[in-house]
Amino acid sequence: MNLTAIAIDDEAPALAVIEKHASKLPFLSLEATFTNPLDALQWLQNSAVDLIFLDIEMPDMRGTDFMRMMSGLTATQFIFTTAYDNYALEGFELQALDYLLKPILFTRFASACQRALRLQVPAAEEAKQDNSSLFVKDGHDWVRIDIDQILFLRSDGNLLFIHQFDQKVVTRMTMQHFLSLLPSSQFMRTHKSYAVVVSAIRKIERDQLILTNGQKIPLARSFRSAITQYLLEIDPLSGELS
Repeated sequence: MNLTAIAIDDEAPALAVIEKHASKLPFLSLEATFTNPLDALQWLQNSAVDLIFLDIEMPDMRGTDFMRMMSGLTATQFIFTTAYDNYALEGFELQALDYLLKPILFTRFASACQRALRLQVPAAEEAKQDNSSLFVKDGHDWVRIDIDQILFLRSDGNLLFIHQFDQKVVTRMTMQHFLSLLPSSQFMRTHKSYAVVVSAIRKIERDQLILTNGQKIPLARSFRSAITQYLLEIDPLSGELS
């Protein structure tokens, strides 16, 4: 499991140190850095991360005030990075994960990040309830996915769009990883970016599938033969196969 993060500090050299340290940790992906906390707030309106490295003394907004504004986003952890030790008590009262004093040593940085990872992994494991459902992270929230409600999946890089009968959930996960959590006999790839629930397929056309709800799903030539053979063996379809 990996952690995504951003760093906020009004001093560019301090951000460069965090970037250098983060590049040495294979489980940590530093998505963006900001010298202005207001820019970070705007970025976070459309994106979510697991961890925020946050300076305290900044001209536009103190880091502690920034954390208070984000206090409802419980899935995000905070690590304060500051040259002043007099904010330590306030930082821990706000339940910050850690408090790193500048200049930040790599060993200290790595220790804090590993702690964040250890806290994140149990949360993901505990989120799985049983074989009929699982939880995924959508933005700052954990969302239950009922496996029998899934119609199809679409991937775009590391983003996965999970289409159900009544909702669509977007999570940061690869298609391959998500499929490994599901019953292999119930899902099939139809395209490098699509997978469908076998029971939802109602028609196979030349270059697409038609699902129960009328949704059209791309069907790549490389997957067509395997899907046709599999479906005919388990449940012959009515109508012509184009």
